[in-house]
Amino acid sequence: MQITVRFTPTAIAAIGERAAAERLTIAGFIGDAALAAARSTDPLARAERDPRRPLAEAVDRMAGELNAAVATVRDSGDGPAREAALALLPDLAERTYTVLDAVLEAA
Repeated sequence: MQITVRFTPTAIAAIGERAAAERLTIAGFIGDAALAAARSTDPLARAERDPRRPLAEAVDRMAGELNAAVATVRDSGDGPAREAALALLPDLAERTYTVLDAVLEAA
């Protein structure tokens, strides 16, 4: 049986690093981890209960917003879309610093 799941780029990077450390493929690592979680009775082992998860998701969202704004600036020529994206960058940068400060405090 084949199952498809989706992960954020941040999650994929973390999973890939751990899988490599365990000398497993990402799919093999995910399969082993899912089976271990299914057999576990410890509710704290659940990923959504990880206190770092909101920070990882916030970093992922900020990266997506920054990438979208930069792509718009790069690809839209000198039109109004470019100007609107440029106007967003200072706020996005400030929000990025706030998220990174939270990550550093949690570390």
